[in-house]
Amino acid sequence: MPRLRRMHRGPVGAAKRLVIDRAVRAARAGEPLDEHLSALGLLRPPPPPGAGDARSTTLPPAVAGAGPRTVPGAYVCPRGVCARREPRRVDEEVPVCEVFDLALRFDAES
Repeated sequence: MPRLRRMHRGPVGAAKRLVIDRAVRAARAGEPLDEHLSALGLLRPPPPPGAGDARSTTLPPAVAGAGPRTVPGAYVCPRGVCARREPRRVDEEVPVCEVFDLALRFDAES
């Protein structure tokens, strides 16, 4: 659900927006979401019978020093109308513009 929530807030194409809106309405009504999540590519299809657990053998090797990294920058107005700047915070939701109802755009410092 957090990923669906981020997709609902963020900019997406018109076709995907329709599926996201249907999924959100279904979630709010307590209806099944599998069909919507599958259409959005958020639901993995079940493995074929007899396939075993192939996922455990396809993991890439660990990378040294692959911890979380911070990219310097700030979130800014998605339409460039105001001067709002929100600092980048690790493990938090992307800030949302209450005027345009869009996720703020990340502006990386170079």
